[in-house]
Amino acid sequence: MKERNKPILEVKGLKTLFTTKRGVSKAVDGIDFTLHKGETLGIVGESGCGKSMTSLSILRLIPSPPGKIAGGSVYFKGKDLVTMSEDEMRKIRGNEISMIFQEPMTSLNPVIPVGEQIAEALRLHQKMGKKAAWDKSVEMLKLVGIPSPEKRAKQEPFQLSGGMRQRVMIAMALACTPEILIADEPTTALDVTIQAQILELIKDLQTKIGMGVIMITHDLGVVAETCDKVAVMYAGNIVEHASTEQIFADPKHPYTQGLLNSLPKIHEDQDELITIDGSVPSPYNMPAGCRFASRCPYAEDICATHQPDLISHSEDVKVRCWKYTDKWTGKRDKEGVV
Repeated sequence: MKERNKPILEVKGLKTLFTTKRGVSKAVDGIDFTLHKGETLGIVGESGCGKSMTSLSILRLIPSPPGKIAGGSVYFKGKDLVTMSEDEMRKIRGNEISMIFQEPMTSLNPVIPVGEQIAEALRLHQKMGKKAAWDKSVEMLKLVGIPSPEKRAKQEPFQLSGGMRQRVMIAMALACTPEILIADEPTTALDVTIQAQILELIKDLQTKIGMGVIMITHDLGVVAETCDKVAVMYAGNIVEHASTEQIFADPKHPYTQGLLNSLPKIHEDQDELITIDGSVPSPYNMPAGCRFASRCPYAEDICATHQPDLISHSEDVKVRCWKYTDKWTGKRDKEGVV
């Protein structure tokens, strides 16, 4: 996909902290990325790495207290969302920027019919009349593959299966044809067939209106199928940012390499799956150096004491690793043996 000139979304130095009795958790710790019109950016990483918190920070949906955006900016069409008033943000959420949430049962109102919940957004943001909004909500339910949409529109969330509730969330997010769609694990509760249909639906709408998409997922198959660029997150940081083709063909960061190596190889005999040794550091007690150092087969002394910056490895590749700087000695081989 060709490069676009001006980004529709530009995140700079975004920091989100949670202050609790245990201490201060650095959920998102100074991340940078851009999204262009019609582009799909995948954000991947293990559970707890900050993917979902990044999306909630963009929309200013951080529960406060204990959370707060402690630094950085989020420019949407040149305006900083971080400094906007709550009234200004309400006009953007669900209209210009929509989000498919990971937990549909907690995101939908349990006592209001799902069709009415979609129609409410249309009346609020698109100024539609009551009948037009209802008809559009039924149309959206049909579009996301819900059978008997007229009947289902009148039902409350508890009367629907988990997969149907997820599709209701997708219908709601797409109803106002947003300029940016943030999809947080959008197909987790769906079977493979419906997953493919939903991803195709998002792609079709993206083509029609030039919608930018942030695809938050742990599924590298979804990334390979849908994304133009990938940001790999680990412990609140972006550790690698590159095109999807580059990530799969020649990953640079040891964590990215570990993620790809852990995928089952269907054309090879494997006695056991490959795993990444160790565990993610506590967000309340981050190490002084590289946050992946304790799990990294290449780690050297500097990795334990100094955190690397996200540097440009080449024109389209950024990586947060001492291995690609002049500070690297190369004493350890890939098995971590000196």
